[in-house]
Amino acid sequence: MERINIALIGCGGISASHIEGFRILSTRGLKVFNIKAVCDVIEKNAEEKSNLIQYFQDLKPSVYTDVERMLKNESLDAVDICLPHNIHHTVASLCLEKGLHVIIEKPLAITMRAARIIIDEASKHNRVLAVAENYRRAPKERAFWWAIREGLIGEPRINLWAGISWGPKPWGWREDKFAAGGSWVFDGGVHWADLDRYQLNREAVEVFAMCHTFDPIKEGVKVTVDDMTMAIIRYEKDVFSQWIWTRAAPAKRAYTHTIYGSRGALSDDGIHIETELGRVETRSIGTLIEEMHRSLPKETLEKFFPRGITDTFAIELYDFYDAIVSKRKPEVDGIEAYKDMAIPLGFYESAKINKPVRIKDVEDLLVEEYQREINEKLSIT
Repeated sequence: MERINIALIGCGGISASHIEGFRILSTRGLKVFNIKAVCDVIEKNAEEKSNLIQYFQDLKPSVYTDVERMLKNESLDAVDICLPHNIHHTVASLCLEKGLHVIIEKPLAITMRAARIIIDEASKHNRVLAVAENYRRAPKERAFWWAIREGLIGEPRINLWAGISWGPKPWGWREDKFAAGGSWVFDGGVHWADLDRYQLNREAVEVFAMCHTFDPIKEGVKVTVDDMTMAIIRYEKDVFSQWIWTRAAPAKRAYTHTIYGSRGALSDDGIHIETELGRVETRSIGTLIEEMHRSLPKETLEKFFPRGITDTFAIELYDFYDAIVSKRKPEVDGIEAYKDMAIPLGFYESAKINKPVRIKDVEDLLVEEYQREINEKLSIT
């Protein structure tokens, strides 16, 4: 089995999940990566991650604090980028120019213009560009995708998302518009957007949103992103999605996702179907996943869950590997991630001008009232 020489760039929080994904692949007989180096501006972080990797591969990765020096010294095929959003486009472009394949944490970039820079570089150098969009790879989300395509809930109609929590303490660089691009509704909202598009099999047409910052100062730290967004999305064929996200709601947390169709609904607790007798039949998520496994061809199941793996980070890394060796597009490439980004960034554009925004206009860079300040600050043209 061909192996890919790869380096991990960025050794902060999310990199631990990537390392666990590499470990699971290795222990399940898919030793397809040689992690030759790790890089982080904080040497201690890089050293810690190098030590973790050494536990499951023969090679202890070299430790770097400078990306350019690492690229000069190491013989690599690919990189795994786990960095703050504001430097995605600079580091990814540098790696692509060096002829390396790239998998990068979501969102692809801090603005639509920055994302285009990365996509254009990948195309120019004919390299694989994968975005680490892991949510869709979970068994429950695959089962939702399957159930909708099987027509189990009829035609999709309404999709509801709620993520309501309380976050009184500052969240590091994620509180800074010029580092993060927006709040979690952008950082994690690309997950929701990707699931909407993937499961509903429809593209977003327009959005309308309102954003607010209830707590502009947290323990002396200035917050320059929203801590509440409410939004409505109209998808093709008149399917509607409503989002509420906040970390400004104390005392009662809520997280829910429900998709309503013409004859039933999918939710966190299973599938619910209206019968002709006016009753509601309910089957658990576990039962739904079992039904999917009995229904789908073995080759599809192997693609979804290679060697039976259900860890979403391991699955996305293996898809990246297979895209390289098979010379194909990864499941979530730059274009998919670009469309995912356009939805939450569309929220910000809508809130800024206080009217609905067409998603195509966001994708075509015709609406950039919110993003303009970020692009100017970071010299993104």
